[in-house]
Amino acid sequence: MRRTGGTTLASLLGTLSEYRGVQHEPFNNERIYGHISAAFVQTADATQLRLDLWELLAKRPLIKHCYELVSHAFNEVLLEVTAELSYRHIILDRRNEIDRIVSLELAYQTGAWGGDAAKKIYPAIEAGEVVLEPLNLERARQQISLCHTHRQELAQKMDVAQIMPFVVYFEDVYSRPQAGRALIERLLAFLDIRPEDHADYEKQVSDALLRRGQNSAQILQAVPDVDAAIKTLKALHSGRPPVFEAS
Repeated sequence: MRRTGGTTLASLLGTLSEYRGVQHEPFNNERIYGHISAAFVQTADATQLRLDLWELLAKRPLIKHCYELVSHAFNEVLLEVTAELSYRHIILDRRNEIDRIVSLELAYQTGAWGGDAAKKIYPAIEAGEVVLEPLNLERARQQISLCHTHRQELAQKMDVAQIMPFVVYFEDVYSRPQAGRALIERLLAFLDIRPEDHADYEKQVSDALLRRGQNSAQILQAVPDVDAAIKTLKALHSGRPPVFEAS
């Protein structure tokens, strides 16, 4: 899911892996494999999609994929092909869904989707030079519902395919550096990556654990009526337990 610290974690794993990384979220329309997902939207041809995915994934590129951005039908074929090619699957999510949704809304509004953009935009917001609008509650409601459905669909499909993913939650990685380090070491073992093979391993992990994206919470109070909006979203999400169990 977006806004879970995926860019930082995927970059770390990509640096440590023996396999080649590609552009993050490569199936987005404007990205390196966007033509494949765009063709599937037009044709709904699952057979051709399977052939296209086999051709590119047989080379074993590392994929960071935000699965809520495409259809369940696309994800179903992607999951089947990666399973057949013996890919290992990691699910990254966030325990506090409302924090994730609010972070997503702030990214939509400010255009700050990464840390570098935030460094340019946030100071002007904090200085009052840029005025933010209220959260788009309708879009936020839609995201809560959509993402809950996508989680359920993915969990069901993985269960049927007997795929055991490594499930990581944002808070478990970034909230407590020591616990986060231990979790990363277990994740690396799952991927057969040996820390001792990397001379700068300690620095890379420390940098990842201490670099938590753009920290959108720092501009939260600049959003009009934000406390009331968050209360509304919490009530909407109330009673929905996490779909995935942490590894």
